[in-house]
Amino acid sequence: MDLERLEESSRIRTALVVLAGVRGVVALAAIPLAPLLYREHFVVLVLMRPTKEVLLAAGFLIRLGRVGLLPTVLAALPLIVLGVWLFYFLGRQCADAIVSGKGLGRTVRRILHPDRVATMRDLVERKGEKVVFIGRLAAFPSTAVAAAAGSAGMPARRFLLVDALGAVAALAEVLVAGYLLGHAYDRAGPWIAGAGLVALVAVAVIVTRALRRD
Repeated sequence: MDLERLEESSRIRTALVVLAGVRGVVALAAIPLAPLLYREHFVVLVLMRPTKEVLLAAGFLIRLGRVGLLPTVLAALPLIVLGVWLFYFLGRQCADAIVSGKGLGRTVRRILHPDRVATMRDLVERKGEKVVFIGRLAAFPSTAVAAAAGSAGMPARRFLLVDALGAVAALAEVLVAGYLLGHAYDRAGPWIAGAGLVALVAVAVIVTRALRRD
């Protein structure tokens, strides 16, 4: 029975690692393709790499009328939500290895970044759901927070609910910020838009440092 459980756990872990690897490959492939996708297929770029900077640009382009809000949101959600939840379950599967620092293969280490996850785990254990939610709005890597929450044993229902709320809030935050930057660019020119971008980044960094220091 124990052997069957170990085999099943190994299969699940392998499947999660493969999916996480595919996610990473897609995100990397989006970088050289970005100049080609930017003008005519920006929603595809969002689908492949829904990072904060890409979504900020999406909000900017929504304001200029070059892309639609609904297609952008629908394209962003799969990787923003499911792509991060994948790391929560991977963190649960690799919890013992993350704590001990042993037993993780080279491929898993490259995907999971166990040192970063271990650091985030300490923060999750001290602050709980607060880190999961605010981490979405700050400059924390969402995948590391998710893996940390999984390895720390945070119940799945609690994590999935809090993280989903944080993901929606973060998506709205960045799209609205991009929209406002587009409005500023349209009204006052690139200098005002650039100043707004710097202010947005500064706020994210300040929130991140405050959360770590608290």
